[in-house]
Amino acid sequence: MTIAPVLRALENIGAPHCLIGAHAMAARGYPRFTIDVDLLTSDPRVLQRDAWNALGAGGATIEPRRGDADDPLGGVVHILLADGTDVDLVLGKWKWEAGVIDRAERLEVLDSVLPVALASDLILLKLAAGGYLDLRDAAALLAIGDREALVRDVDAKISEVYPDITAAWRELREET
Repeated sequence: MTIAPVLRALENIGAPHCLIGAHAMAARGYPRFTIDVDLLTSDPRVLQRDAWNALGAGGATIEPRRGDADDPLGGVVHILLADGTDVDLVLGKWKWEAGVIDRAERLEVLDSVLPVALASDLILLKLAAGGYLDLRDAAALLAIGDREALVRDVDAKISEVYPDITAAWRELREET
């Protein structure tokens, strides 16, 4: 599995991005794997079909979907590469999500070197998503990492997060 063609397409349009989801969690020390690869961007140009012409010419299927006003996401681009690699590119719509991308560290993952969200930012993303598995993942990241540093980092950024995740964060800290 390689996501290099997707990364090249993002670089060609100058779209900032980072790895999130299960593969980012694995890169941060929690072995949780899924079939698909999740990336985050803050650049709305990814929703334009012509941004993906080279991938489409290479046999990829690209499905951009814009989020509506009530959607917590700006949109999602589902990409299925010719080799079967499945990528979901999430378009963030909040300033704090752009900060996640800005703070990401370049790591070697999935046969590529790419920006990977920090563990504290993965916790914020998971809390904002709010599903059962997301909350379990956030607890796992907190349990395996440097708890004091993670708590300090999340506390420093949490006021920027929309929707308000303060209560979920407080509950998570009390449970773990």
